[in-house]
Amino acid sequence: MVRRMFAGFVVTLSLSGCFFDTETSLRKHLEQTVYVREPLYFRDRLGCTAAMYSLYARYPKAGLTQVGDLSGALYLLEKGRPVAFSMGLSPHEISLAVREHEQRSGLGIIQAGAAGVAMCMDEDIQDLLFDAMLSPATLTIYDPNTKILTLVDWKNKRAWALRAMDY
Repeated sequence: MVRRMFAGFVVTLSLSGCFFDTETSLRKHLEQTVYVREPLYFRDRLGCTAAMYSLYARYPKAGLTQVGDLSGALYLLEKGRPVAFSMGLSPHEISLAVREHEQRSGLGIIQAGAAGVAMCMDEDIQDLLFDAMLSPATLTIYDPNTKILTLVDWKNKRAWALRAMDY
């Protein structure tokens, strides 16, 4: 069910170029918000980027704003600020709430998750991501400047980094 929903989002996306030439380039962006260790998975291809890293710490870096309500988070995203959604909702529930608000800043969150799953991941690793997407314990971080959706799955000590094509 969730897979079909994310695949449905991808149908609306149009193709564009790759985003990060290397894993090192993506890591440079991620290190601004989370404490990543070594890469466990990386794929950058036409239209999307998907990666999985092990983590040093469960918490985002001090400069990242954690927001406990959707309106505040969307306001900050509109202003171009990265946000950690601290609402006790799973990434999937956050994407549904964002979609209801129909704000352009929120579309990147949905597209990043959709493209990362449907276009950039091997099937054997998708189930691990879906588990993280459905867990309220997963911290959802979105940076509207880089259009990177980061899911911090501390239970499994890993972070997912997903990015879709430009919209």
